[in-house]
Amino acid sequence: MTSTICASSAARYQRFKARGFAGEDTGGLLLKFAGGAIGTVTLSDATPAPWSWELSSGENAAYPKQDQPCYLFAGTKGSLSVPTMELWSYPGEGGWYAPLSRAAVEVPSADPLVEQLRHFCAVIARSEIPLISVEDAMGTLAVVEAVREAALTGARVSPGRIMEKAA
Repeated sequence: MTSTICASSAARYQRFKARGFAGEDTGGLLLKFAGGAIGTVTLSDATPAPWSWELSSGENAAYPKQDQPCYLFAGTKGSLSVPTMELWSYPGEGGWYAPLSRAAVEVPSADPLVEQLRHFCAVIARSEIPLISVEDAMGTLAVVEAVREAALTGARVSPGRIMEKAA
């Protein structure tokens, strides 16, 4: 089973100054997806906040777990917070004055690093197919490269163009 999420353009703004390291510590992205959806991403490694994967997921005991989401996905039919896995939607006809419904999305509990290694070994043994196709992986790399190029040039960059250049 594969699913492709393809950004049709990316723009990025970045900052290097807050922590004084060579890499970016703060940034913002504006993504336009092939289906017309718009995505925004804000990120910072220089702010005291509970909204990181490390702090909110509880995967690594070295980080104090926070009961906060780090990702929010919003669409016309509902919204999902991750990793808290709360699904918000209208139980009936939607609108500003309609009540919202919150439901917990059940996810099996497992150590992700152990599960990733188990799956990797199973793929090598040819007893499972990869969860991510080569095409999806290439698309992800094209989006990352488009974001990097957009940051350097200040222009919108199409991951499709990156894919064409790589072919």
